[in-house]
Amino acid sequence: MKCEVCGMEYGVSHSCGGPRSPEAQQIAMADMTPPAGAGPAYYLGEAWKIVGWDDLAIRRNSKDAAATTYGVLFWFASMLLILVIQTYPLMKMKLANASPGTLAVGMVFGLAFGMIVMGLITFLQLGLCHLIAKVSFGASGKFVEVMRPLLLGWFVNCLILIPVAGMLLAGIGWTAVLMMVFEEVDGIGRLQAFGISAGINVCFFAIQIALMPTTHHL
Repeated sequence: MKCEVCGMEYGVSHSCGGPRSPEAQQIAMADMTPPAGAGPAYYLGEAWKIVGWDDLAIRRNSKDAAATTYGVLFWFASMLLILVIQTYPLMKMKLANASPGTLAVGMVFGLAFGMIVMGLITFLQLGLCHLIAKVSFGASGKFVEVMRPLLLGWFVNCLILIPVAGMLLAGIGWTAVLMMVFEEVDGIGRLQAFGISAGINVCFFAIQIALMPTTHHL
């Protein structure tokens, strides 16, 4: 949201200091505008800031059309990393007597199927969270504005690759990112955002365990 008095972008609430000078407004606009020619390194830094609960980075990237492209790329790369590391040992075990060519074909088809499933789960999860925020709490953000910072920060799910505690750490990290983005972009309260994020995350987590008992994903 944007304050009509001072022009400041904010999430749920802010302390308005009254109308700002043109110089102050230019500084504020600079904080919300990506640098000219921003590339992968810049958006990777923005992704780290989003995972680190940087509210300004969340709001800035929600308005940045270029963040959509980099968000999709980072999201795709993160999913591929998770699937490759978790799928390869399983495929190698099941196709122990197969030729390298057969193993490669099996990996390609397995990865393609896994990417489709994880993609559907991601968009269903985030779409349902946004819908609940809209219907129940009058969320003011647009779905594409919610998706941009969430796709950039989705790589936190790679924590699932950590042995033993990875699944728990990824669940906590992803829930925290969801909470912050829905609070800042959709303009709902932190407790409401946490309730939606945690509730939907647990439900989808249970569904994924039921559907894929040998390869768990968030």
